[in-house]
Amino acid sequence: MGMSGISKSQVSRLCEEIDVRVKEFLNRPIEGDWPYLWIDGTYVKVRQAGRIVSVAVIVAVGVNSDGRREVLGMDIGASEAETF
Repeated sequence: MGMSGISKSQVSRLCEEIDVRVKEFLNRPIEGDWPYLWIDGTYVKVRQAGRIVSVAVIVAVGVNSDGRREVLGMDIGASEAETF
């Protein structure tokens, strides 16, 4: 990604900072009217218990009454199945 010489501890610190921001985003209040909602998913590879596995990332995008689009939320699950 264009960087060199970054230590494991620096990567860990950066990831912790990102985790805090993501948690704040996912836990924020969603206010107002969102008459249009799209839910879509894609699969990504992640490391779980020392193995690389494929998981579904589901993203909800809404359009408010003013026509502004916003990512309302996202979650990770085993598949895109309706039960998830």
